[in-house]
Amino acid sequence: MKIKLFVVGVLAAISPAFAQSTYSSSGQIQSRLKALTRTNITLSTIGKSSGGKDIQVLSLSQGDPSKNKAVLLVAGANGTHGAGTEIALKIAEGLAKLPADSLQKLLHQKTLYIIPALNPDALDQRTASLVYERAGNATSRDDDRDGRLNEDPFEDLNGDGLITLLRVEDPAGTYVASKEDPRVLVKANASKGEKGKYLLISEGIDNDKDGNFNEDGAGGVNIDKNFTFEYPVFEEGAGEHQASEPETRAFLDFLYSHTNIHTVIHLGLANNLSEPTKFDRMKASRRIIAGWLEKDAAVTEMVSKWYNKSVKSAGPALPQTPGNLSQTAYYHAGRFSFTTPGWWAPSSGKKGETSSPELDYLKWADKQGLKTFVPWTKINHPDFPNQNVEVGGLYPGAIYNPPIQYLDSAAIRHQEFLSSYLDGMPSTELVNSKVENLGNGLHRVTVTLVNKGLLPTYSEIGDRVRYIYKVSCKIKLSNGQTLVSGKAANYRTTLQAGESEQYSWLINGNGKITIEGGSPSSGISQLELTLK
Repeated sequence: MKIKLFVVGVLAAISPAFAQSTYSSSGQIQSRLKALTRTNITLSTIGKSSGGKDIQVLSLSQGDPSKNKAVLLVAGANGTHGAGTEIALKIAEGLAKLPADSLQKLLHQKTLYIIPALNPDALDQRTASLVYERAGNATSRDDDRDGRLNEDPFEDLNGDGLITLLRVEDPAGTYVASKEDPRVLVKANASKGEKGKYLLISEGIDNDKDGNFNEDGAGGVNIDKNFTFEYPVFEEGAGEHQASEPETRAFLDFLYSHTNIHTVIHLGLANNLSEPTKFDRMKASRRIIAGWLEKDAAVTEMVSKWYNKSVKSAGPALPQTPGNLSQTAYYHAGRFSFTTPGWWAPSSGKKGETSSPELDYLKWADKQGLKTFVPWTKINHPDFPNQNVEVGGLYPGAIYNPPIQYLDSAAIRHQEFLSSYLDGMPSTELVNSKVENLGNGLHRVTVTLVNKGLLPTYSEIGDRVRYIYKVSCKIKLSNGQTLVSGKAANYRTTLQAGESEQYSWLINGNGKITIEGGSPSSGISQLELTLK
């Protein structure tokens, strides 16, 4: 593909110049984005987080970004996934380092939008004095419905600055030490005669004495559970109602108002890129569609091949979750929508077997010599005065957030995939134009609109929702001309890759005419003809 010509330059641009030792705070993210602005790269704010932080989008395009077909790359919806934000930033920095002419060729008639930190409030927790897995924004919430807010927060019982886990020896426990790695606790398998030995809870104290630990601390709403498709009502961290959060609304407003966005790629905690989405006729036929439509599912097979060719590593099976960004972008906004965590530890299981992400990570970390596991250490716990209690476990969020130096190669590979995707985008063109003079000032004009890209002009589900502009072919006449036959504006459903449609008009009168064909998500082609 022709975009591959620029990948080498991108790879060289990503590495040493942007080396850093820790994940970025929201302030550092903004500084890194501002440093990228130049010709063809602009920065704007699409909204404010619950905590008052700017939510910014970087637009890479030739000319007006809204005039070109576009891909939207977004990360940081779930605050526990800082790696997605870092990969998005590294991709942006790599592109910005390209020579101007190379970037122009890469973005010819295309726009790339990048929102690296949709949930900046939560991302700041990774650089705070107390680090824990914080998924949510700064909105106060009452998860246990006791009328009090944030009254049962985390406590760092061993003083290491990390909130990990407690394992409590208890006859009613349902966990046992893994046979593969005794550091890891797994559910006891009763069918194999296993009996539970431990309770497993988050590090802390039951401050409100309701029997639950840390269930109502700071942490707000997880933006990746606050979207509109299959919204998980009353689920912890999902918010008071769908799209209740300013971050969610800012993203949806941006997506719905930018009709040129063809595809959303989300660096998040789900994965429909390593394995293509399977067509499920039953789900796709429901009154409320719950499965990808057949032609769209076929597209995922091709996209998955592009992805695996670039990434070269089998990604984990991470299912889509209710109320998430990616599914809403497809089912409600009608965009092609793909998700990947961006980085994962290589699987330790045999081909075809399901492996444990925790075990995979620990095996990888041990090989790398990384110290990202707090050894189990006995402590005295006020809620378990006569029991054996130990604190320990993986560093918060470690499984999908490695030490930052390991993200460079992930950014390189995902940059290559993104380049392939941009290269395969739809391209609507007007071809085979023909003007026939029928005499007495009457002319027959014929033209064919064809999609020369590898992807459809928009998704099949786009024809089911109200937010996608249909493919159109319009003719504009000069003064003194009359349209005798044919429609001035023709509309049709999506054009698949290589598909075309012919249009014909009878026009009375001489002079210039203009024909426009395409859609915002595939590009608008313009043709000028002279009738004489």
